[in-house]
Amino acid sequence: MTILNQLWAARKIFRTQRKPPQDLVVVDFDAAAVRCMRLKLGGSEIVVTATDILPAVDISNEAQVKAFELPKSMVSRYIAICVPGYDAIVKLLNLPGAFEGQVEEQIREHMGVEEGSYRFGYRIVSQTHSETRLLTVAIPESQVQAACAIFPSGLPVPVSVELGGLAVMTSFLHGPGKTVQDEAVGVIEFGSRVTYFAFFKKLELILIRKFDFGHFNLLDRIEKSMGFDRQTAQDVVVDRSFDISQLVKELADPFIKQLVISKHFVERRENCHISKIYVADDPRVSRDWLNEIKVALGLDASTWHPFEGVKLMPDALPQKFEKCRSQFAAAMGAALAMSEEGLAEPGA
Repeated sequence: MTILNQLWAARKIFRTQRKPPQDLVVVDFDAAAVRCMRLKLGGSEIVVTATDILPAVDISNEAQVKAFELPKSMVSRYIAICVPGYDAIVKLLNLPGAFEGQVEEQIREHMGVEEGSYRFGYRIVSQTHSETRLLTVAIPESQVQAACAIFPSGLPVPVSVELGGLAVMTSFLHGPGKTVQDEAVGVIEFGSRVTYFAFFKKLELILIRKFDFGHFNLLDRIEKSMGFDRQTAQDVVVDRSFDISQLVKELADPFIKQLVISKHFVERRENCHISKIYVADDPRVSRDWLNEIKVALGLDASTWHPFEGVKLMPDALPQKFEKCRSQFAAAMGAALAMSEEGLAEPGA
């Protein structure tokens, strides 16, 4: 049985049983580091039993993949995988009519990608008799194959491959999102090389955009312009020991312009007012970057972390990771998605 057939078989079991895997490990292969989380999923409670951060692994690098090994604390039967999703396509589609279950061809056509080169996924956002709104994703097939090949046989068995940025949105909705159920809000996820922003109205996704840049691009600029190494560049962002506001402005301007245009667009189309913008509480994200966003939108940026609403076992989050809480958002979101899917109707 190939690894992809294993993935499909495992997911089918959970859907048939209408329950998620009881013991799950999530591994987030971010460009900055590999972030691992082990959880117990059962009933209405989600329990985090262990977390770890390992050196970064490029899943397209065969040598790095062969050298990768999960810590003993992360050994489990099932594993969910998050990937950065370079060159992945993410779109919110409005298709005419009600959802009938056979929309793959429509999705492929609207996303403008060729059959075979991408792996597709979708989720229904809203549905009426006249229109269905879908969040659709196309991940390069090579990236899906590379992610699953890291765990080619035996345990753990991969049960899902997700885009890290979208998993962060899931984590937000299950955490601070529950406190703004009657509002329209924005969420920005600054990844290492990929950044997303999304707008939600009463927890329903109304717009999402993906950008192929992140806080690594700012570090690249600092290194090049100031002659620093990577660690020094990161220290400059965190402690603000040098004025990098102009570098930030030059890099962030195109993104912020799109953010402002999108905010005005959804407010007009959805007849709503974006009341808040949420950004993960991550010290790696430049304060100057956040200030530019606040000024442009005229809104404060509220911070959040992914452990809101879940139970942390004693010592599950070592003290050395305390300031890195936000960096586990993708892993948390992937686990929450598995919990949702396992509890859905069979065949959903």
